[in-house]
Amino acid sequence: MRGWTDGYVTEIGYTYGFHAELQPWPMADALGQRSPIRPGLPFDYCELGFGQGFSLALLAAANPQARFWGNDINPDHVAHARGLAEGAGLTNLSVSTLGFADYAATDLPAFDIVALHGVWSWVGPQQRAEIVAFLDRHLKPGGLVYLGYNVLPGWAQYLPLRELMLAGARRGQGGLADRIGGSLALAQRLRAQEAGYFRINPTVATRLDALLDRPVDYLAHEYFNESWHPTYFTDLAQALAPAGLRLAAQGRAADRWEEEALREAILTAGGSAAADDPDFAELLRDFLTNRSFRRDLFIRAGGGTWPVTARSWAALGHPRDLPRRATPATRPMEVPFDAAHAILTALLSGPQREDELLAPLAQQGPEALAVLKALDLVAPALPADGLAQRRESCGRLNALLLADAVANDRMPALASPVTGGGVAIDRVEKLFLAGLSAGADPALHAFETLETAGQRVLRDGKPITTAQRHKAELADRWDTFARRRLPVLQVLGAVP
Repeated sequence: MRGWTDGYVTEIGYTYGFHAELQPWPMADALGQRSPIRPGLPFDYCELGFGQGFSLALLAAANPQARFWGNDINPDHVAHARGLAEGAGLTNLSVSTLGFADYAATDLPAFDIVALHGVWSWVGPQQRAEIVAFLDRHLKPGGLVYLGYNVLPGWAQYLPLRELMLAGARRGQGGLADRIGGSLALAQRLRAQEAGYFRINPTVATRLDALLDRPVDYLAHEYFNESWHPTYFTDLAQALAPAGLRLAAQGRAADRWEEEALREAILTAGGSAAADDPDFAELLRDFLTNRSFRRDLFIRAGGGTWPVTARSWAALGHPRDLPRRATPATRPMEVPFDAAHAILTALLSGPQREDELLAPLAQQGPEALAVLKALDLVAPALPADGLAQRRESCGRLNALLLADAVANDRMPALASPVTGGGVAIDRVEKLFLAGLSAGADPALHAFETLETAGQRVLRDGKPITTAQRHKAELADRWDTFARRRLPVLQVLGAVP
């Protein structure tokens, strides 16, 4: 590809975020006895269109017993993923610049899991057909597919805004970044003139304001691909059916929690058709929630089942992170605060088996655990077997990530040998950890690093003006981090 006008954006690289939905063990928890992977056993995992490859590399580090594969047509993305693998000594990660059809024709294993985050929405009909052919050829019977994609009707009122911006970018001057800026300015001018589209669709103005705060690398890939197609769930399900794939579960625990809350409303609206046709029920769910992005787990026919062993859980958050009310999906929830707080407090001492964790909490225990899962405050914990190998592999990657934070604000997660996944962390927190590892004052290390780079953290959305205030702000942040985040990171094994 020569650039963005040929289809998929290649002129600007994708963001360096960590996508928690790609983690294999929450997927396994969602599928229960139908999961194609089991703790302690090897498996093969493939991510199609992996972007910068950070999520894929992190998962490879956190699961050294498994093999990870992936492709992306942007050679810079592939080079970055290979750099992470080489720097962290990851011998279980293999990546390619081949497109879907050519990649499918290579010597690949039969995969237990194939993951695509966003990709389905950003490619055209031919590439979608190639993805289905890849799954048909390389996914094991009983294998799992994760798909994150833009969905209708949630995107319906924003499609004209995207078309307006794309049309403006096509006619703009300069590189893609300049054209994106010009297209946003075009939309702002129309809004200022009280254009009927903005007047009739008031939430579009809110979406435009949000886009103005987004970095150009996000906007380029999310909005400015020539192929950009939100889809109805029923159309996606129909496209995947020839490969023997059917929806098994929603990928996010928050969406599964909401699923129970909406069950009666779906049956009331759809009657016997919704009860008999799961795909139709999902379409009704999307109309009820009007969400714009789905995260789905599809499973291929032909797999087996086995008893689920006793689960263990690890804390991703501190008890002080627990809210009393929250909206993790599109419906508000009341948090069973006392029971949930007790679970998080207990997990600060380390992972615990679910039955032992819930035993003191009687009837509130299961509900509290479900809420904590929906709030992303707990994660499945892997068995102790293999922990030493996972610690070594995660330690090498995490050291690389802490060193990267000196010059860059990217890759906002660390690998956890306890969960076989990642834990979110920002740049300043990584600088704290780097200082701690070097035996320096963590706040002072962060201050000196940022001042040397001519950078300062934000407070109330604005950069701090003086060095003295900057130093004090970092000292306050370190104090909070040391009390609330550091213990969690230590329990997760992300910090020695």
